[in-house]
Amino acid sequence: MIEKQDILKNSFETSPVQTKLTGFGDYQEYLGYSKSLFKLEPEEYQGLFNVLLKLQSIGQDAVQAMLLLKSNADDDDGYDLIRFMIQFDGMDMGDIQTMLSS
Repeated sequence: MIEKQDILKNSFETSPVQTKLTGFGDYQEYLGYSKSLFKLEPEEYQGLFNVLLKLQSIGQDAVQAMLLLKSNADDDDGYDLIRFMIQFDGMDMGDIQTMLSS
């Protein structure tokens, strides 16, 4: 029988939050690399970092994701996609449900 304590120990809510992207020593290294790829507003680099952390948490490689975004970012649509992902990441579930139902 699974104990309640075991369920809590293994739940998503109790798992450590990832704050580092694989492939980068620290945030400054990520920032230098991402600035070499993209021409974003200063606050958008942090937003992209947060999106990449979420992608990494579901098994996606952050560097490969950035290279894929770069291949699409040479036109305005690619930057629109990055900005959409940042905006979507910053929304709460209520905002998302409202957006989808309208």
